[in-house]
Amino acid sequence: MTSGIDEAAAELQGSLFGEVSPAIDSPGAALARSYPVRITVVGAGDVGVACAYNILTRDICSELVLVDVLKDKLKGQVMDLQHGGAFYSTRIRAAESYEDTAHSAVCIITAGVRQRPGESRLELMDRNAALFKGIIPPLVQYSPNTILLIVSNPVDLLTHLAWQMSGLPRERVIGSGTYLDSSRFRTLLAQRLGIDTASVQAMVLGEHGDSSFVYRSGITVGGVPLRTCFERMTDAASASTAFYDLVKGVHQQVVAAAYEVIKLKGYTNWAIGSAVGSIVTTIVHDRRKVLPITTHAGSMRGLESADVFLSLPCVLGRNGVVEVLQILPFMESDEKEDLQSSIEALQSTPKKAS
Repeated sequence: MTSGIDEAAAELQGSLFGEVSPAIDSPGAALARSYPVRITVVGAGDVGVACAYNILTRDICSELVLVDVLKDKLKGQVMDLQHGGAFYSTRIRAAESYEDTAHSAVCIITAGVRQRPGESRLELMDRNAALFKGIIPPLVQYSPNTILLIVSNPVDLLTHLAWQMSGLPRERVIGSGTYLDSSRFRTLLAQRLGIDTASVQAMVLGEHGDSSFVYRSGITVGGVPLRTCFERMTDAASASTAFYDLVKGVHQQVVAAAYEVIKLKGYTNWAIGSAVGSIVTTIVHDRRKVLPITTHAGSMRGLESADVFLSLPCVLGRNGVVEVLQILPFMESDEKEDLQSSIEALQSTPKKAS
């Protein structure tokens, strides 16, 4: 039945379209299309599909390739996405092998075991590290100029591991990091203030996990530093306490957010899918936006000796991390202590590359 349909479609194609040049349908075919970008998503679970769907709605690539070891599930997910083909122009396909991912501009890794209720991201390390041995080398083999975007948790440790395995320059191995945490913080603070999230600027930095911290000096509301707003209150002492209490309270909600969602629905996916879509758009369009994402700490002056990956404000473009915003001199002493605590938390967990 299928072969008959294919033959009819081929006949119809020949009738409708006059061939000007031979069609390209091989690894790297996306490079020859009007949007010369192929993006690969490894892992067709809830997070991977959320990332794929968000990317599709942004119309930023000519081809989206999904990879998963569960072939039937992969086929079903791809078919489901393909059936919406009338609503986006990107070609979607399931990879038969890693060769089908060749020449990908960005490779997004979401594959991994699911976080259990109450399990910290650091406790996930051993269970997910082994999977990367079969993912990172073949991806880089077929896409040596790619940018690796790690989403699997614990994202900071796995980004470090992916960098070690890949042999790529560290500016081209990044993680989603605290980009989602920052969105959560901005959203929750905006809700408390009764304003739109876009009017709140703030970054959560450090580990994507329990040791993350808010860059308090950088919080603005409508362009006005939030700390200054509190300092202008009549009672300076209580104003300072109120500022710290507000930031601490919202940040505690951020840290607990993923655990709460996992407890309620079993996993998180839509918000991280949106975050990944935004990161990939920034890369593909070379927007050079400043995003809090996972990168090597040594890119920050003053942290050169810290051999860890964690979230810092990065200028992101077509070649990966273009620059890191050098905010260390502008940090308060307690913020520097928070950053150091996050570095130590990550250093205390071994990264098993063997």
